[in-house]
Amino acid sequence: MQSSSKSSKQSPSLKARALRLLSRREYSRKELASKLLQLVRRDEEELAVDIEEQIEAVLNDFEARAWLSDERFAQALVRRRSERYGVRRVADELERAGIKTGLISQLTGELKESEYDRAKALWTRKFGQIPTEQKERARQYRFLISKGFSPELVAKVIGGREPSV
Repeated sequence: MQSSSKSSKQSPSLKARALRLLSRREYSRKELASKLLQLVRRDEEELAVDIEEQIEAVLNDFEARAWLSDERFAQALVRRRSERYGVRRVADELERAGIKTGLISQLTGELKESEYDRAKALWTRKFGQIPTEQKERARQYRFLISKGFSPELVAKVIGGREPSV
């Protein structure tokens, strides 16, 4: 009898933890599951055998209620990151968050259309002028590459060339 009251008591606690996390920001399903598992392992000395099943049940419930959505998470991430990062970096972050390949392709496809303009705006804010020395050119190139923009695009931005359509 005690074990059933413990597991029923644990489930609302797990839901409360998940809700508290979601109230702060959007999470992908994979991220939220990982975060909940970390919290449970850290807070409880004796880990319940079926904790992963309980987490799965909570996540399924939240998805059914539309409180958890990988698509909404991905769209929010793209909005936050698109101004400062290129398609490659945004796609990598989405992939690490466990977002499905089809959704990543759809969202990054929309980003590709404005990638030159975003790279140019970022470069203008940071540097503002075409480099005359090789050392400065390399520094600007490394900066834009580290932000996830493609080498061809970076060469066009730093060289002051408009992209061919």
